[in-house]
Amino acid sequence: MKRSLRSRRNSGQTLVISALVISLLILSLVYSVFEANRQSEMRSATTLNGYIFATKLGLRNTVTSSLSNVSNGGAQQVLENNLNIYSSFVGNQSHFGKSIIQFNVSEIAPYQSGIWLSWGTDGVGVSSAYANYTLAFTKTEADMQLEHETNITTRLNTIGNYTLLGGTEKQVNITCKIFNENEPALANNIDVYYDFDGDTQTQDWITADSPTVTDYGNGTYTIEFIATTQTRTVPLHVSAQVNDKREIFVMANATCTEN
Repeated sequence: MKRSLRSRRNSGQTLVISALVISLLILSLVYSVFEANRQSEMRSATTLNGYIFATKLGLRNTVTSSLSNVSNGGAQQVLENNLNIYSSFVGNQSHFGKSIIQFNVSEIAPYQSGIWLSWGTDGVGVSSAYANYTLAFTKTEADMQLEHETNITTRLNTIGNYTLLGGTEKQVNITCKIFNENEPALANNIDVYYDFDGDTQTQDWITADSPTVTDYGNGTYTIEFIATTQTRTVPLHVSAQVNDKREIFVMANATCTEN
């Protein structure tokens, strides 16, 4: 479905540049701490583990910021490009010997260039990014190689029902459930639309006017509003559009049932 319903709050490019820069700045600070420790004491397993953790965290943040970019309108190749930038940054570090990251973005269906966006009409929307990589340290006391994968997924489940009022008005009740990596997650914002004439092909979506939104604090939201459709009997199609706390966009369309 086209995203003509929603004006973008931020350009995808701005989102990803900001997030990637922050990720690299944080990692630079962490690496500076490791360098200070390395100069003052023997490298320990604890310090190396912390270094590996910081590198993995940076990779996760890179994948997350890339998905935020693509889901908000950025190019499909953003994930691979940003992982190249991150890998080059890590490769220039030498705290525990040379660091090498080799990564692959998933090309296994439904992923393309590591990205899967599925914003369907069945009440389920998915925005997901997947990459696996090998992290190797060479020229240390003992060479080390680790394999890891990162999957970032925001899913939105939407269901709705309505009660007929006077004329062509309907009292609409929608329930949205948001998940990050299959765990309940919170939204930054939720925008809701309904179709005026009951035909989703015409794209005559209307913003829900003065909706009442209830946040249950566990990733579940209910939205209530009055919809005025073209006729009393047309099907009621709704569209819920969400940015989660990571600024990953996802949307799901559903057909409401009559009470």
